[in-house]
Amino acid sequence: MDHRSFNSESPGKLIDTSLGVKAFSPDPLPPKIDLAAVFFAYGESMAAIGALNAKIAQLRNPHIILRPLQRREALLSSAMEGTFTTTDELALLEAGAEEGARADTREVLNYARALTHALNMMEQLPICHRMIKEVHERLLAGLPRGRGGDKRPGEYKRDQNWIGGISPQSARFVPPPPREAAAAMDQLEAFINRDDPQSIPALLEAAIVHYQFETIHPFADGNGRVGRILIPLILQSRGLITAPVFYPSASLESRKDEYIDLMFDVSSKGRWTQWLHFFLSVCTDTCVTSNRLIDGLISLQNEYRELAMSKFRSNNIVIVIDHLFSSPVVSTPIVKKLLGVTHRAARLTIANLEEIGVLEKVPGPSMPEYFAARAILRASA
Repeated sequence: MDHRSFNSESPGKLIDTSLGVKAFSPDPLPPKIDLAAVFFAYGESMAAIGALNAKIAQLRNPHIILRPLQRREALLSSAMEGTFTTTDELALLEAGAEEGARADTREVLNYARALTHALNMMEQLPICHRMIKEVHERLLAGLPRGRGGDKRPGEYKRDQNWIGGISPQSARFVPPPPREAAAAMDQLEAFINRDDPQSIPALLEAAIVHYQFETIHPFADGNGRVGRILIPLILQSRGLITAPVFYPSASLESRKDEYIDLMFDVSSKGRWTQWLHFFLSVCTDTCVTSNRLIDGLISLQNEYRELAMSKFRSNNIVIVIDHLFSSPVVSTPIVKKLLGVTHRAARLTIANLEEIGVLEKVPGPSMPEYFAARAILRASA
C-alpha cells in the first residue's frame, strides 16, 4: 500500500504492522458529511425506494418474488469475488441435487443461506457481532481448504490480511491489524446501535457502514460478501424498505473497479461525497432494476396461472406454479410433499406442467428426476 496516497483529509491513521508495512485504521463513525452536496442524488434514490416499496405493497403475495431476488444477489455478489455458477446449477442444488454439484455452486448456495439466516436473525436481534459472525460462519461452512473453509468461519481474524497483490508489500490496501480491527468492530457495532439512529438518513448510514466494514476487513476471508449483506440489513432495520427486496450487487458488479477505487479514495483522501454519490446511484439503479424484475416475474406468474386454469382447472397445479417462483426446480418427492398427494398424483401434476411448457426435465440420469422452470430462472437472472 502506497502510504504516500494518504493526505491530511484521510478519516483514519496509518499504523505499523508486524509485517513491516503500514496499515490503515479508520476513525470511528460518523464522519463529517456534506449533506447539501448529495441532496439531489439522495432525493432521487429515496423516490426510487418509494416506488419499490409501493410495488411490494401491491403484491398479493410478496414472498413470490423474494427468493428470486435473493438468488440473484447470491450469484452476483459471489461473482464479484471470482465465484461463478449459473441460476440453473444453484436452483438444482437448492432442490437437493447434490450429485455433481461444483464447489462454486456450493459456495453461492452458502451465500444465499447466510443471507436468509441474517434476515431471520433480524426478527430477534439488532445488527451486532453475533449476527455478523454467524453470517460469516454460514458463508464459509463446509467449504474446502483454499475456498475459505480454513479461514476460521465465524471468527474475526488473528493475522494481518491485505487486499490486492501477492504480498503485503505489493498490496493495494492493508486494513488494520487484528487487535485494532476488533476495537474498530466494537465501535462499528456501537454506532449501528446508537441511541439516535435518525441522526443520519438510513441510505447514507448504509453507505458509510458498508465502507467502514470493508475498510476494517475483520475476517480472514469473505469480507466483501458479508459487507454487502449488511447493506439491506441496515435499510430494513431502519424501516426504509418494507420487505427484503433491496440487493445492490448487480449494480456494484457492473461498476466494480469504480466501487473499489472510490472506497480507497475515502480512506486515503476523505472523499466521502464522491463515495456517497456513487452509492446513491447504485441504490437508484437497484430499485429500478428490482421493479423491472418484479414486473416480469408477476407477469409470468399470471400467464402461467391463466394457462393452467384454462386447461386443467386444478388448484394443485396453481399451488405448484406459485411454489416454482420460490424454488424453480422440483422433483416428484418435492411435489408429493408440497401437495400432500400420492407419488402418482405428484408425477401427473409435473407431467401437466411439462405439457403446457412450465417445466422441462433436467437432462441426466439423476434419481429422483428433476424438472426446471426455465422461464422463471431466466426472468430472475
